[in-house]
Amino acid sequence: MSDINVKLDLITLAHDIDPKRFSAAFFGEDDIGAVIRCHYEVEKAAIYALEVLTDGRWKRLRSQYLSEKLNLLEVLGAPPRLLAPARTLNNQRNDFAHEGLDTLDPQKELDLTRGVRAFFPQFHDDYSIVLHGKREFTGKFRECSPRQKYVVSAAILSALIGSIPVLMKEHRDKVQSIGEIRKRQPVQKPGA
Repeated sequence: MSDINVKLDLITLAHDIDPKRFSAAFFGEDDIGAVIRCHYEVEKAAIYALEVLTDGRWKRLRSQYLSEKLNLLEVLGAPPRLLAPARTLNNQRNDFAHEGLDTLDPQKELDLTRGVRAFFPQFHDDYSIVLHGKREFTGKFRECSPRQKYVVSAAILSALIGSIPVLMKEHRDKVQSIGEIRKRQPVQKPGA
């Protein structure tokens, strides 16, 4: 399913995104906290996608870690290009948890952002960001700090992961329609 083209109207926010968590990560000064908050939100989106795709049956597999949830989503047909940045985020979170990192290297932000853009090319440096709440931010993606860019990329990734059921259905419907068209057309033999 790596040939899914994302349209803006297919990204849904059906799962419970916590804007306060993303806002705290965006405005906070703590890189570890930002990465953990982003990881948590992406994992919630993966859980939502699994719930929808399996009608809750995925819980029997006892997939405890985000990596296991992403593997299960891939087995179910989720686009590998979409799962790649989620795996990047998971690995980066593990670096913070197990390698003692405490600052977000700009390369980690670039790796996550590039992964999101590989699946969702509409996300570019001129992408507008508007945050309202106790603190306000209005600007372009390129104006953000590396940590803020990381949080924005993770927020978009969370929305995309939560949209997997819709994306898969849209793709499946297109494939079935194309298959029906092909069934109706006579097969031409070479040289005929």
